[in-house]
Amino acid sequence: MDWKKILIGAGILDLVAVNAGGAYLVYKFSILNSYSNSKVQISNDQKTDSRVTDEGCDRDCVASMEARLAILESKIGDDQGVATPPAPTKKILYPLVSPKPKVRTSSYLTVPGSGSSSKNDWESLSGTEFYFDTGDYPGLADVYFEVNIKLYNGNGMAYVRLYDSTHGVGVQGGEVQTKLQANSVVTSGRVTFWGGRNLIKVQAKSLTADTAVFNSGRLKIITEN
Repeated sequence: MDWKKILIGAGILDLVAVNAGGAYLVYKFSILNSYSNSKVQISNDQKTDSRVTDEGCDRDCVASMEARLAILESKIGDDQGVATPPAPTKKILYPLVSPKPKVRTSSYLTVPGSGSSSKNDWESLSGTEFYFDTGDYPGLADVYFEVNIKLYNGNGMAYVRLYDSTHGVGVQGGEVQTKLQANSVVTSGRVTFWGGRNLIKVQAKSLTADTAVFNSGRLKIITEN
């Protein structure tokens, strides 16, 4: 038996088998690659392998190509099974809701007591003290001082005002006047109180020898909510 010929023959068969396998893999790879060109982007290093030569492909080359073919087939299968993208979500338009308009409400706070003064400087009238706190009126917008006063027997001018005893100052906007000798209602401009709970009282004066008379008074309080 010529073992040399047998070994040479076996080697030739191995080489043929390797070349055939490599050729098959190259052929399959080229078919899949051409099919998936429109589906999958393949980098240049995946298209060719330096280990594939005219003489064939070694075992490491074959294993590498099989792995790449498996990945490529998986990508092609995934691509063929991609679901149709969902339709765009339809926007729901809600009607515009206009803000509820605020409502102005008027209320009144009666100022206690009465009195008179013939002095030329401000004099506090006894029994007219009361406390006022702006925090008691949510949405406070305006306050006005409505006063029933007169000038008794004279041709001068009678003055009446609100006085903040807590801060020792006249209340801004809280002053009224009259030269009428008959009882009349006079309304001040917008009154501004300091914040917090303050002790308020009424003061009166006359610039002549005649008497300024304070008959009654009240605060007109306007809130907006």
